[in-house]
Amino acid sequence: MRLPDSVRRYLLGLLERDAAERAMDDAELQALAAAAEGRSVRPLPELLRGWVNNATSQMRWKRARPVAAKELADHLADQYEAFLDEDMDEEAAAQATAREMGDAVETGTRLDRAWRPRPDWVMLGIVLVVAAMGLTLQYLLRPHNDLEWYLFFGKYVAGAVCLLAAYFVDYTILGRHCWLLYGLWVAGGLLLAFGPVRGESMGKLVYLAQWVWFFPVLFAGILFRQRGNGTRGIGVCLLSLPVMWFLAIHAPSMAAIAVLTVVSCGMLFMAVWRGVFGRRTRGRLALAASPVLAMALYCLYLCFTDDHIREKLAVVLFPQRDASAEGWLGALVQYIMFGIRYPNCEKGGYEAFVRYEGTTDLLFVSAKYCWGWAAVLLILAAAVLLLVWGFRIARRQTGLLARSVCMGVMATFALQTLMYVLQNCGIILIASYGLPLLSYGGTYLCQTMLLLGLLLSAQRSGQLESGLAPRPARPVLRR
Repeated sequence: MRLPDSVRRYLLGLLERDAAERAMDDAELQALAAAAEGRSVRPLPELLRGWVNNATSQMRWKRARPVAAKELADHLADQYEAFLDEDMDEEAAAQATAREMGDAVETGTRLDRAWRPRPDWVMLGIVLVVAAMGLTLQYLLRPHNDLEWYLFFGKYVAGAVCLLAAYFVDYTILGRHCWLLYGLWVAGGLLLAFGPVRGESMGKLVYLAQWVWFFPVLFAGILFRQRGNGTRGIGVCLLSLPVMWFLAIHAPSMAAIAVLTVVSCGMLFMAVWRGVFGRRTRGRLALAASPVLAMALYCLYLCFTDDHIREKLAVVLFPQRDASAEGWLGALVQYIMFGIRYPNCEKGGYEAFVRYEGTTDLLFVSAKYCWGWAAVLLILAAAVLLLVWGFRIARRQTGLLARSVCMGVMATFALQTLMYVLQNCGIILIASYGLPLLSYGGTYLCQTMLLLGLLLSAQRSGQLESGLAPRPARPVLRR
């Protein structure tokens, strides 16, 4: 008797969730899959279970063993059932199946060669080279090189350590322990906001302003945990946003509020679109995008009702109209970058300012001032290469958690880069946070490296999440 479609879908969802989160017993996996498909399957006999254990014990990548065991068990079950259908008794069918599969140790050795972590050496090289390029530029652009070279080298080593540490972390802890990690993140944020370790500079809590940028990977874990929970799951994901808003406002960091809200809602919207939370509906899509829509509508309301906001927006777009007050930085940037003149532009005296700011907020401007457009295009090419290759990795992930982590990291970096480029073109609506790997700051470099390490960790073993096996690992069975 075939189960109803709703029951089958529910059981299949349970199967996918449990298989992704933990290594289940082969017999349990087969029974659950069989129930979902409305059929019955005999559990594998002891002989074949031992064959699977002997084969997978040859694999050095322990995280791949459960997935490979299921792959082998599926083949064994199919062959075993075929022999039983030929009127063999169970013991003879098991022995015949084992002979068909061949030597367990030899098969396990082939599996060990096929099932290996597959690091993206190109992306790893891009990250290390771009980071080295950024620190070199910062050293060269500092007036009179007022910081010793070994300080920059120390930052590079610290960043590389953070990259490798995150790279070898099992990224699935973001899904398995999402609420614990979220709680620790909240506690850390409150400690940086109100505790003895808060660091304040120029009216900003600098450590808290950097801490909030870890939110996208935590949100990816919450999204993964709530999959299949329908509208309630979407609501739980959205309820994680107010704490991020509170910490970002307290920092304060308007860039974090804008970017992290857009990235989180974008991840949630795409998950709803792909049916992660069940049937896709307009209501669920609207709910996922509601924070971004609310922010956009509020900004439009202010533009139509507040004269001061409209005037400020006009100054952002045309800073020369108020070059002596609010638009002075934008006017200066556009004069250096594009030669757009403004009142008193011949006054000079801005070299030291541009070169100091060039290591933090105005790297393109400083490079243009010192070396011309060739340097600007080289820096921009490095940033674009990082983004393009990172999104390439993200698009290739098939598992929900791996794809969410990668997309969250890369979308965050893409929006940071966009805001930074606009700022270096004199369009400064919100102060940018930084240019990934290239702009100044040892803590910022370590934070960026940690996020990229998590991305590479998801790329390295993301195939296990979706249960995809390398083609060479499939044994060839004879019927």
